[in-house]
Amino acid sequence: MSEPIRTDAQVDHQVSLGVRLAYGVGSVSDGVKNVAFNAFLVLYYTTVLGLPGTLSGLAIFIALCVDAITDPLVGSLSDNLQTRWGRRHPFMLLAAAPMALCLYGLFTPPSDLSDLGLFTWLTSFAIGVRFFLTLYMVPSGAMAPEMTTHYDERTTLNSFRWLLGWMGSLTLASAGWFYFLADSGDQIGEGRLEASNYPAIGAFAGCMVFLAITVSTLGTAKVIPRLRQSQAQTRRRLFSFSRFMREIRTALNSHSLRVLLGSSIFAAAGLGVGEVLGTYMNTWFWEFRSEQLGILTVMQIVPLLVGVSMVRPLSQKMDKRTASIRLMLFAVFWGPLPVVLRLLDLAPENGNPALLVMIMAHGMFLVAALIQIGILSGSMVMDAIDENEFETGERHEGLFVSTLSFTAKAVSGFGSFLGGMILDLIRFPMGEAAAVGEVPSDAIARLGVVAGPGLILFYLCSIAFLSRLRLTRQRYDEIATTLEARRKSEGSS
Repeated sequence: MSEPIRTDAQVDHQVSLGVRLAYGVGSVSDGVKNVAFNAFLVLYYTTVLGLPGTLSGLAIFIALCVDAITDPLVGSLSDNLQTRWGRRHPFMLLAAAPMALCLYGLFTPPSDLSDLGLFTWLTSFAIGVRFFLTLYMVPSGAMAPEMTTHYDERTTLNSFRWLLGWMGSLTLASAGWFYFLADSGDQIGEGRLEASNYPAIGAFAGCMVFLAITVSTLGTAKVIPRLRQSQAQTRRRLFSFSRFMREIRTALNSHSLRVLLGSSIFAAAGLGVGEVLGTYMNTWFWEFRSEQLGILTVMQIVPLLVGVSMVRPLSQKMDKRTASIRLMLFAVFWGPLPVVLRLLDLAPENGNPALLVMIMAHGMFLVAALIQIGILSGSMVMDAIDENEFETGERHEGLFVSTLSFTAKAVSGFGSFLGGMILDLIRFPMGEAAAVGEVPSDAIARLGVVAGPGLILFYLCSIAFLSRLRLTRQRYDEIATTLEARRKSEGSS
């Protein structure tokens, strides 16, 4: 197979290692938020504090609905802001401290709240966490397509974002299972059911977020002078409602963006439900102790590194769309395999060391595939931004990236909403009745069916959307060449 032709437009603006690291470390904030929401938050509010699962899920869903407005709004504002510190960095710096404080508040509700009070507290702080994450993630993500036009370099840049973001999430999860929620006795899951253990998780998560966003913002400040901006945008007011609505219509007129948005929403929803129910599966379906969950978490570093190292060569061998579809098909068939084996009485019994080995080996392949899918999705959104400029003459990095930010946060939003509803539907117990060994076997079986084979439909829908994408490597090469010639022409006139 011959090497694809590289245009001059594709080899400019190579990103230094220092900027790659600074850019990537900011995604620790998103990784920490995902673990906090998916692994700990629903368990804390629903099973420990006794808030009905539907209300817990509804609170997260309301916060997600607010995201649907704030994400494109912040994207538009960051596209049009004009300051000596650039368009993106002022928003990013504003996000650090408030998001950290909101994360801490999320895990410290007053002890005497009613269900309505708990619901209100959860909703308010969930909105705060998501809004301030938007202030960082959308402007930060919008820098990437401005830093490089190289088809494969964008995949590498996004790889750093995923690598460091997952390292952040694994750090919080490992600290949770090994330390904050550790089992101190023989009873499995006792640390997870103790309310007083959770405020420390919020404090630790808040510190991680504050440091990550601050370091990323200051570390990428050096690229501000060369971030691309169209001449038309330099003359715009910061905000105009009519322009904002027109920009949204322009973005949604992009076939590539609509396809990527549809694919990402279904994939995020499936992944989110799986992550929310994963804590319940590991506790009641597989009956793992906290230190075993810590081992499973730490071992995810291996597939993380494998996935990040393989994704660029994989996309070079075919293209981003083809690679993503093949990885999704693998995930569809591989993902539910352990649950199917257990339902068929073919998996090792709970407590057998072979069970931990089986789940660990299964996760190695699945996590590597999911990492690569996420990286490629983000890279394809960057390419869609250039395609939109090619077709309309306008660039809307912030607005386009806000759709990616929205769907990334939908991992926890849809997951928490649907996961909470599912827990109510299968009548999963709360409080003391949820102690391991006390939950009815039929409720555990229903949990396994939903968290295993039940998620396949989400990924099939995601594949159906992505198969319609027309933005191939060849088309992008043509777009990049045309845009470079257009910019040179504008610069000489």
